[in-house]
Amino acid sequence: MIKDFFDYHYYRVAKFYYKRDGSDATTALISVSAVQGWIIINVLLFIKGFLFYNEKIKYGWFVFLFVMIGVLFYNKRKYKNKYLQFRDKWVSEKKNEKVLNGSIIILTIIFSWCLIFINLFILKKIQ
Repeated sequence: MIKDFFDYHYYRVAKFYYKRDGSDATTALISVSAVQGWIIINVLLFIKGFLFYNEKIKYGWFVFLFVMIGVLFYNKRKYKNKYLQFRDKWVSEKKNEKVLNGSIIILTIIFSWCLIFINLFILKKIQ
C-alpha cells in the first residue's frame, strides 16, 4: 500500500500534467487540496448533522472557504519544489504497483466528491 498517500497523489497528478504545468504542478496542488478539503468539510458536516442537527449555520460558506483556502495554502507550502524529490522516490515503481496505486488515487478523487451524498444519506437515515 502507499505509505505517503497524499504525497503520492500529488506526484501522480503532477506527473500526468507535467507537460502543461511543469514542476510547479498547480493541478496536482489543487487536486490534493480539493480531496483533503472535501474530506474535512464532510467530517465537519457529519459532526454538525449528528450532534447539532437542529442548529442552522448562518455562515457555512465562510467555513467552507476557510477550510478550502487553508488547505490549499498549507499544501502550497508543503509541496513547494517537491516534484523532483517525489519523482526520484517513485520513478522505479513496478508497473502493477503503478496501476493499482493510480486506480486508488482516481477512486479517492471520485470518493471525496461523492462523500457529500453519502454523508447526506447517512444523516437522513439517522434522523
